[in-house]
Amino acid sequence: MKKPIMKFLLATTLTLLMTISAGWSAGAGSFASFWVQFQASVAKGDKEAIAGMTKFPFAYGGRLLSKGDFIKAYGEIFSGTKCLAKAKPVKADDRESFSVFCGSLIYVFEKVNGEYKFTDTGEND
Repeated sequence: MKKPIMKFLLATTLTLLMTISAGWSAGAGSFASFWVQFQASVAKGDKEAIAGMTKFPFAYGGRLLSKGDFIKAYGEIFSGTKCLAKAKPVKADDRESFSVFCGSLIYVFEKVNGEYKFTDTGEND
């Protein structure tokens, strides 16, 4: 009698865990794939690919950058690429946004028109 109950409880627990996991993955899944692409592009120094994943105009250094200005400022914006390769994104509680903390900089990614984009940098104080 104990075996059927144990099997039922185990199956119920596994189903519950998979449901919870699937719910989190659905929200973070599209960012997870974006993040893998973004990291790979930064590692390769692929400025065009990164610009394609960025929302313009891009606010940086007190000015609004066009795509061309962004590509020119790439070396300054991504001076900490080693950190980005290891960094773990942190999801915001109140919106579809992730932040990546690299030393004194925070890289911000938000959902724009249904897809994630690199939207901002800030000081990590």
